[in-house]
Amino acid sequence: MAALDPNYDKAKGDEEHILALPDNRQIAYAHNGPTTSRTVVLFFSGIMSVGIAGNVPTPCRECGMHWIAPTLPGMGNSSTRSDRKAPYLVPFLRDMVALLSHLYPTGAYDTLYVSGGSYGTVQAQMLYGAPYDLFPPGRKIAGCVLLAGFSPLKHHPGYAKTLNWGNWFSFGPPTQLLPWHILQWTFRLAVGSKLGTVKGAKAFLRQTVVDGMDEEENLTFARWLDTNSLTEDAWLDQMARGTVTSCRNWDGFMEVADVIHSDWGFDPKHLDEQHASKPVLVVDSANDHIGGGTNDWLVENYRSARFKSVPGGHISTLFYMDDIWKEIIVSC
Repeated sequence: MAALDPNYDKAKGDEEHILALPDNRQIAYAHNGPTTSRTVVLFFSGIMSVGIAGNVPTPCRECGMHWIAPTLPGMGNSSTRSDRKAPYLVPFLRDMVALLSHLYPTGAYDTLYVSGGSYGTVQAQMLYGAPYDLFPPGRKIAGCVLLAGFSPLKHHPGYAKTLNWGNWFSFGPPTQLLPWHILQWTFRLAVGSKLGTVKGAKAFLRQTVVDGMDEEENLTFARWLDTNSLTEDAWLDQMARGTVTSCRNWDGFMEVADVIHSDWGFDPKHLDEQHASKPVLVVDSANDHIGGGTNDWLVENYRSARFKSVPGGHISTLFYMDDIWKEIIVSC
């Protein structure tokens, strides 16, 4: 992190803010960078996490971008959707319009990038392809970055063949065939108690994320920690605290598979020229055994998509964010 840049503050970037909504709900979010910037990034993290904005990629800082990281509905301190039977898309778009209107009351920004990691790629794509009458800021989208992306399964025939066994049970066909969210409840009961404390969440994250790294990725991870003035324990502690906060509300987790299978409001193949001409960068981690199984489909079906692969496992894109954002930024 460029400590001398007065526009970016790591500690303030990790602070949580709350926006009250008209329907007695709220959005939790973090943000970093100049609030007068005319270039904005909306970044969505994955499940069992909350929005943080401490480490803004170097190219985004060099361009003076305002980085905004909302916490997804039903996770942490972002309220559950008020009508769980209604489609996810419409209230989500409404929430994002409200957040941008709060931070930019006069709409004084020219360029918007949307991005997400893992499950957060679903929401990033919803914004990218959203009809402009439902998401007017979409007209300002300049690009989309998808890290370990999910495809809209409604339009992805044969998607189940791309999944490993873990993903098959996490969001594959069984999640739509078995009643009462049985698989989700099974996972919640199995690990929920571990994720109620920072100590338990750290042990879970170490086992699922860090212990699976090979020697090369461990070295890359160590360099990234050093660059960002972090120790492994401090990083795990921060991630664990986000997981504990996220899992105070399990509603968002319970609907993940349903949201991935839902109608996102568009078919990537049939987007109009105004939408489809905007670049999409699909980033794959070469040894990702948790997500990213549908990246090839995304590249094939978004007209302006291009592909980038980085070494390492599910979270390794974190270590290459500077290179990734260099590729998507058109100008600044």
